[in-house]
Amino acid sequence: MRTSLIPIIFLSLSPLLARAAEEPPRIISTQGEAIVYVVPNEVVLNFGVETVDKVLDNARTANDQACTQLLKAVKDLGIEDKHIQADRMNVTIRYSSRDNLVITGYEAHRSYCVVLKDVKKFEALVDAALKNGANRFDGFNFQTSELRKHRDKARAMAIQAAKEKAVDLAKALDCKVGHPRTISEGGGSYGYWGGGNRYGNAMAQNSVQVNPGGGEEGGDTMPLGQIAIRANVSVSFDLVTP
Repeated sequence: MRTSLIPIIFLSLSPLLARAAEEPPRIISTQGEAIVYVVPNEVVLNFGVETVDKVLDNARTANDQACTQLLKAVKDLGIEDKHIQADRMNVTIRYSSRDNLVITGYEAHRSYCVVLKDVKKFEALVDAALKNGANRFDGFNFQTSELRKHRDKARAMAIQAAKEKAVDLAKALDCKVGHPRTISEGGGSYGYWGGGNRYGNAMAQNSVQVNPGGGEEGGDTMPLGQIAIRANVSVSFDLVTP
C-alpha cells in the first residue's frame, strides 16, 4: 500500500507546484528620499596670482614675489601648510592681435587652493588674499568634514521613508508588507544652501533633518547657511495578501 500511495501523492501535488511556479511574486516598490541639513565647518577657497610682462624673466620674478607675499598673509591667519595647495607656475605667451608670430609679452600664473578650518576667518582670508598679491578669485565651497557620517544618516532615513510609504500603500489595499526583495541607491547629492525655503518640495514620507554640525554661525555680514545632503533609495517588498 505504501508504494502505491507515493505516485498518487506526487501526481496530486504536481499541478499545485506548477501553478505556484507560474504565478509572479506579488511585490510593492517604493522610493524614499531624505535630506540632512548641516552647518558647514570648513571652506575651500581658490585664488591665483597673474603677472604680465614683455620679458619672461620679469613676469616670473613678479609672480614669485606676489606669491611669497600672498603665502605670508595666508599663514599669518594661522593656516597650516598642509591646508595650502599650490599649482606649478604656468606661463602663457601673448601674441599680437595682428600677427600671431609676434610675441607681445608673457603671462605667469599660479593657483592656490586653501582649506579653511575656521569658517569665522572666511572674510578675513578673502580680504588678506586680495590685498596681498592675489588678483584672481576663483570661488569657494562650504563643506563639512563629517560628510560620510551625515550621508549614512540620510541613507538610513531614506530607507525608513521608503518602508513607511510601502506600509501605507499596502494598508490602503488591505494588504501587508513582507520582507524586502531589492534595495538600490540612487544618486545622492551634496550642495550648499544659503537661503529660501529648505522644505520646498518635500513630499509626504520623505525625511528632513537639521543638524547643527561642527561650525558656528558667522557674523552678520556672512551667515553660513547650511549644506543639504540628500539620499535616494528604491526598495521592493513582498506584498502579503489576506
